[in-house]
Amino acid sequence: MDVDLHPPDDYSHRFFIWHEWIQAHGPLTAENAFDYFTTSMFYDKQSNNQVLRMQTMHTGLPLVNEAEELKRFTGIEFALVHAEPPSLFIIHKRERLSPDEVRPLAVYFILNNRIYQSPDVYTLISNRLLTSLHSLQKSLDTLRSNRPAYTPRTGFVWPIAEPSDAASGKKRAAEGESEPAAEAPEDVPGDRGLAASSKDAKRQQNSMLLLNAMRTTAVHARESFQLPAAPSEEPVPETPVTATAGRSSVTPAPVPRVGTPKGPSNAPTPQDPPVKGPPGGGKKKKKRTSTIPPQTS
Repeated sequence: MDVDLHPPDDYSHRFFIWHEWIQAHGPLTAENAFDYFTTSMFYDKQSNNQVLRMQTMHTGLPLVNEAEELKRFTGIEFALVHAEPPSLFIIHKRERLSPDEVRPLAVYFILNNRIYQSPDVYTLISNRLLTSLHSLQKSLDTLRSNRPAYTPRTGFVWPIAEPSDAASGKKRAAEGESEPAAEAPEDVPGDRGLAASSKDAKRQQNSMLLLNAMRTTAVHARESFQLPAAPSEEPVPETPVTATAGRSSVTPAPVPRVGTPKGPSNAPTPQDPPVKGPPGGGKKKKKRTSTIPPQTS
């Protein structure tokens, strides 16, 4: 469902033309251009021009100078301010405040027998801004739909591929059909060799840059994600001692002394002090009792 957002009295998106009136009255001139304008929907039937025409309609006397007569009124009026017959006429709609002061309200122009309403500055600027914003939004949508994948090393990079030989051949063929054939310049072997060598050097340089970047990335990844090495349990080989006739710097290891084992000693060692018991907690001596054998009678 189409919704018209223009107000009812806004005819900036419409124009008026009446072919029958043009055929009946002939081409437009400075004298009849305003009469042709009064037949359109842009003309206000309550303006001072219409009031003046109604007052002189039945008198039979034509208006000699309508502009001077309108100075006696105050309110809305129309005036033809510019004329280039038969193609262009400009008409102002204005409010008369005094005989010498008017305030423009709208501008209309007749171009090739068609009457248009001229847009104001606000409408013109807003329309241009909306057009530019629409173009920007469309461009951003196109870029978003064709955006490449993100990589941590380079980010978002659009690959710029050189045109293939088939595409360049088609372009040359199209240019050859549209433009007349021109004499082909003579090929200089030296220039061709220089161009080829420069292209190969540039390609080799790009390859080396890419290879160095890949190596750097691999080393960084290896150092960042490498696990710490476990301690080795292999015995450390002893350094052999070479006997020399002179002074040796190697200190001989102490030889452990082997002695006869001693019996247990009751003396407390200095490291282990004797543990004293509580007072009166020593060993109690047992009383010796003798059993007397029973006498028999």
